[in-house]
Amino acid sequence: MKNKILLAALPLVLACGSLAAQDVFELHGYMRAGAGRSSNGGEQATFYLGGLGDNPTMGPGYRLGNESDNYIELAMDVRAYDKGSESFKLHFRPAFREYYAEKDSSTDAGGAPDTVLQSANNQQIFIREAWGEATGMLGSSDLLKDSSLWAGRRFYQRQDLHIRDLWYWNDSGDGIGIENVNIGVGKFHYAYIQHDTQNLTAQWMNGQFQAINQVGSPWAGNFGGAITVGSHDFRISDLSPWKNASITVGFLYNDPSVRKSTENGQNNGTVLMDSINPTQYKNLGRQWSLLWTQSGILGGDNKVFVTHGDGSTFWNWYNPELTTKNNWSQVIEMLFIQPIPQFGMQFCAIDRIQAADPDQVVNKTADSKWTSIGGRPTWFFTKHLSLAAEIGQDRFKVQGDSSTRVLTKKTLALQVSPQSSFWSRPVIRLFVTKANWNAQANSWNLIGQGTFGPNTYQGTTVGAQIEAWW
Repeated sequence: MKNKILLAALPLVLACGSLAAQDVFELHGYMRAGAGRSSNGGEQATFYLGGLGDNPTMGPGYRLGNESDNYIELAMDVRAYDKGSESFKLHFRPAFREYYAEKDSSTDAGGAPDTVLQSANNQQIFIREAWGEATGMLGSSDLLKDSSLWAGRRFYQRQDLHIRDLWYWNDSGDGIGIENVNIGVGKFHYAYIQHDTQNLTAQWMNGQFQAINQVGSPWAGNFGGAITVGSHDFRISDLSPWKNASITVGFLYNDPSVRKSTENGQNNGTVLMDSINPTQYKNLGRQWSLLWTQSGILGGDNKVFVTHGDGSTFWNWYNPELTTKNNWSQVIEMLFIQPIPQFGMQFCAIDRIQAADPDQVVNKTADSKWTSIGGRPTWFFTKHLSLAAEIGQDRFKVQGDSSTRVLTKKTLALQVSPQSSFWSRPVIRLFVTKANWNAQANSWNLIGQGTFGPNTYQGTTVGAQIEAWW
């Protein structure tokens, strides 16, 4: 019996050995997980202002000691072909997440008790990436010899502000494109990325998923898959006007397509958007962006991101209701320094202004202004032991508000990591977080997902977390 098992396993062993010998497979990833409690009882809460658009849950704001989900991405890269300057690579990235109150150790991978054969809504599995790229196969000219043709689902040239987990330039999705075309002064990139609009079945609000078509939900109704928005993304990178400077400029154009069967508000007999004809939402969205990076500053770099957009480019929401009368501008300043091994810091400042579309029919938006400032200094006592202190404040004023919504979050975290570097991972943290907010901050979502009630304007959480990337 043992011999049969060994013989059955031999092909797998040989296959793994072949992969290792040819070095055709690489595993990368990211993870965070932890546990915490709130001063008002119950599990750890997350402090953020609703409507800022940091990510689909509109959180976590300043993230240190402020993330209450378990999340893991496994990024697998396969060299399907590699010969000289020619290569064909495949990329896969499944992701797994447990949200908030669903992190019960008695649950299985689907989020339900072991005796229940049904998954919980708040536990999710995603296919974040599944794409391939062919490099060096478009010719030997100086223009194309280093370029890559790609297709599939991918994170497309994302730019991240780490201390907020804010992907501030992020046109990711399903599509096709060409990268690294040498135009002399820099590299040209084009991507077509397609976004199905309003096909979701749920929306995150006050710490729980709610169906879009749920009675009384502000997200009631949807387009039933009748509208798709394709974004045409043009970028020129690697512009270097002076020493240690790198500039990327970009233009995004959104091109919606409406299914003809949706005329008169019908889609195969289903009423869409309260019988409003979706064809009237045929519009475009445009976005201009510039990212300037200046390296060699006190062991780090300074980045400035400036963008202006209109229509359905807002927040990377491909919403055909948002016409070009809806326009917005944003400036982000990001500074990272580590002048000595014993100290490192990231700092950011954000300013965004939105002028809403006065003619928008459904899910109306309003003029708003968001400003934010925060930083995370980290002191290293030894090679492995450090103390991180993060403080950040968000201020959000929406047209019609009686006052500005204000949230201030402060965290102290004792950390253990492999190196005395701000970016050293994995890291294990013990943290305490305190937040203060005003009554107006509760307008759209109760701060802390309602953990502290509608009439309490401060809260504290304590917990532990591991964060890693590799």
